[in-house]
Parts: sequence; structure tokens; C-alpha cells
Amino acid sequence: MLPAAIEQERLFVAERLLFEIERRHGLPHPLKREIHPVIVDRFLTVYLPETRDGEPAPSALEFAFSPTLTEALNSIRGIVTETETGFGAALYFYDLDTGTGGHAVRVASTAAAGDSRS
Repeated sequence: MLPAAIEQERLFVAERLLFEIERRHGLPHPLKREIHPVIVDRFLTVYLPETRDGEPAPSALEFAFSPTLTEALNSIRGIVTETETGFGAALYFYDLDTGTGGHAVRVASTAAAGDSRS
């Protein structure tokens, strides 16, 4: 079990990052986001689904915590869906223990599999 100070730091950094990503993408901020410290783990994965023609744009981020980067990557594989006409998806991975985020990767839904842009 981690010391309470590390758990609180992870929670603080995660909330700050989520707020910044919402601001960057012009999303509304939840009035009261409740993230319980027990679910916070080392890696934060944040996903903004693509915008699809004829559908409302996403208005909220999807996020999860994982103990390892490999687990974070595996979890996102089951969540991300793409269409030929979708655009504007974004995917972020952050290591909350070092405070350094992985490069933001914008997923272009028209890009070939395995093609990502920084």
C-alpha cells in the first residue's frame, strides 16, 4: 500500500491534467468530479472519442488508471472505436509518479493502422 502522500499527489496531478485536457479541447468541466484516491494508480489514460458526422460531438473525456503502461495500452484497445469519417480523437497517457506525460498522440481515424501523430 502506498503512503497517503503519494496517493494524494497522484490524485492532485490527475485532476489537474484532466482539467487541462478538457480546456484544451473546449469541453465543459464537471461541477464536481469525484475521483476516489483508491482507484488512482500510476498511469492515467485519457481518451476523447472521435467526432462523427451526424452525431453530437463528445462532451466528456473517458479516463482510467492502470498500474503499468502495458495494462494502460491493453485497456485502451478495448475502448477505442474508429470510423472512416470520424475526426478529432485524442489519446493521452501520463505517468503520475514522475509528473511527465507521454507525448500526446492524436489518433487520426483515417490514418492506417499503427500510424500515430505526436
